[in-house]
This record gives sequence, C-alpha cells and structure tokens, in this order.
Amino acid sequence: MVSAQRRSRIQWLGRLWLVAALASICGCGLLFLAPIERVSLLAPQPVSTEGYAVGEDGSITYEMDDLQVVVEPMSDASLNRLFLEESSLGEYSINPYTFGDYVDPEVGYVRNRFTVFRITVHNRGFAKVELNPLRSLLTTDRKGEVLQAYGILAGAAPRTFEAYYRARRRPSGNEYYRFNMRMGIVRSNNYGVGEKIFKGESYGGFIVFDPLDDAVRDVRLMLRDFILKFNAFDMPLETVDLAFDFQRRIVEEEGREGVEEERAATAARLRFPSEVSGNATGDASRDPGTIDAVIGAHFEAVNDCFAVEFLAGEAAEGQLDVRFGVDAEGRVRTAEVVRSTVVREAVGECVQELVGGWKFGPTDIPVELLAGDEEAGPEAYMVEVTSFFEFIDVRGSR
Repeated sequence: MVSAQRRSRIQWLGRLWLVAALASICGCGLLFLAPIERVSLLAPQPVSTEGYAVGEDGSITYEMDDLQVVVEPMSDASLNRLFLEESSLGEYSINPYTFGDYVDPEVGYVRNRFTVFRITVHNRGFAKVELNPLRSLLTTDRKGEVLQAYGILAGAAPRTFEAYYRARRRPSGNEYYRFNMRMGIVRSNNYGVGEKIFKGESYGGFIVFDPLDDAVRDVRLMLRDFILKFNAFDMPLETVDLAFDFQRRIVEEEGREGVEEERAATAARLRFPSEVSGNATGDASRDPGTIDAVIGAHFEAVNDCFAVEFLAGEAAEGQLDVRFGVDAEGRVRTAEVVRSTVVREAVGECVQELVGGWKFGPTDIPVELLAGDEEAGPEAYMVEVTSFFEFIDVRGSR
C-alpha cells in the first residue's frame, strides 16, 4: 500500500513534470505551480472518564480537587503564529518546532518537524506538585509504537533538541547563529525539568515528540508519575498517571489558502499583562501572571470572535480592552468592553460573552477571612481585571 506521504510526493512530481512538459510544448516559461497545503490535525477524543473535560479550543483538561492540568495539541500553524518572524524565513526559518514556511521541493508541501503539546498546570490546593516532562510518552495505534519526549540539552534524554540541531548544523557562522537562536527559544518555551509548582501558582510549557507517521490515526499522551505530594525529605509520596486521547487526521489541498481550520488568517494575543485591582496580599491565584495563564488557554475562541467579522470585511485589526470581575470561587460576575479599535461592535459583544463564561481558580485565602464575616459568600471578595487584547492579520507573515 502506498503511504499518504509517498502518494503526495508522486502527485507533486507528476504535476511538476506535466507543467514542465506543457511549458516545453508551448515554448513559454515555467508556469507557477502552487504547493500542496498539507495539515496534520489532532482533535480530542470524546471523554467519559471522571475528571476530564474537552474545551472549546480543542484542549483536554484534567481536574482533581484544586489541581487543573490543561493539554493542548499545537498545530504547526499555531506554533508559527507564536514565532511569526522566526517562521517566515523560508529554508532558513529558525522556529525550532516547525519548518516555518519552507516548502520542501521533494514533496511540494511543508513537512511536520515535531509533534508538540502545550501543558499548563494550575495548582490551587496542593502544597506543591511536579511534572517531569521527560517521563511523558506518546503512544499511537501503530502496534508497539511509543515515542519519548525530547529533552533540551544533549544527554538529558534519548532524544534532545541540542543533538537534533547539532546533527543538522553546517559549518558556517550563520548556521551557528541559527542554532543558538533555536536553542534559546527551546530553553524559554519547553516545559522545564524539576519545576515545582507551589500552591497558588501556575506553570506551563511545551512537551515535544517525533513527528507522527502518516498511518497514525489515534494517539495517547501519557503524563507519567505526576507528583501530588512530597514527604519530609522532598521525595515523591503520592503520584498519578494522566492519559489524554486524541484523534489524528491529515487534510490535503492544493494551494496555500486551503485549510482555514488549521491556519487561521488572524490571531489574538495580549499586548501587555492584565491589570488586577482589589487583590488581597498573598493571594497568588489573583496574580496577573496566573490570570493571564488562564486567558491564554482561550485565545483561539477569542480569535474566532474577530476572525469571522474580519474575513467578512466588517472588522479591522486593532485592540479590545475588557474589564471583568472575578469572585472568590473564580467565576466571572461582570464583564464589559471598555475600549475597542476593531470597528465592529459584534467583536466586542462576542468576546464579552466569552469572558462572562470563563472560570478561574478559587482564591487561596478563605473568603470569610477576607471579608471579616463567617457568613460571607464568594461575591464578597471580587477582584477587577482589565485585559488588553490585540487582533492581527498573520497572513502577511507566512
């Protein structure tokens, strides 16, 4: 049986030969040949196990007591949007997780370099927890296939980014520069080894595996030996294994504008950290960094509000500031748009409705202590958050 990748290569070479032949017959120059848009997508499997829930943004969340673990599969397009400039240099793109916008002439499309997941841990109740990313495994429906997570520095794991890019580094000054730039991005964005997450803190990063074979249709991400409790000697006392299941499919079309669900025209982001007022001293769960970590998990849904109007020609690139109140239990009680430059009011209305349904972690400090009243409800302690969203058209960066 011919694999999908080999079939794509045969189709590409056949098209290239046909165009060259036609050009030779007619005596004209070589016609423009659009590359193939080939996208590998991971979508959550339906979940029925207690504690697991599928998010609107395609993530899977595991929640136990006051611990929340969010797993988000990262498409190449999402990774390219995170590193726009680094991904738009063709053959010399320095995004360490993808091939950027470089179309491999052998196959006629952008290959997948890795399989990437973003893991975010929110610890609201445990004294401290720890996830060792190098204990993670990715199993597939190919019999016996188990992929190990990449480490950062050579020797840290069977597969590492340093060894991977050293093997591909050619002896030139520019190549050493690109190597150092890639390693700098990896050090800043991969999930770190030995990172203990204390009560009230959140932490996240990428866990990376080899690219999936074309035949793979189901994968399971195993986060093994997640430490929930430590003994007096700081050794693991209680651990848990977490499993996250995804369906995989490959979408293939001719042209560079084919697959909207994988490569969106626009992106949403925070142009600077959110402002938080009314936060009690010592309440780490209401720290701007903790708040923004939760907001970051909703960027795709926020972007959807803008993309629909923008692609219809009704909205413009711009900024949207939203102010909302969060009670002691983490529920959003109020939400309003306080400033918008995106032209279309429907964008603000959509984002406002989204924000109103968000759920943050509970406060670290009992509300009765904050309010000075044993009968006080969660609304007695409210913090006001102002978040500064920015919407951009990313198509010009491809």
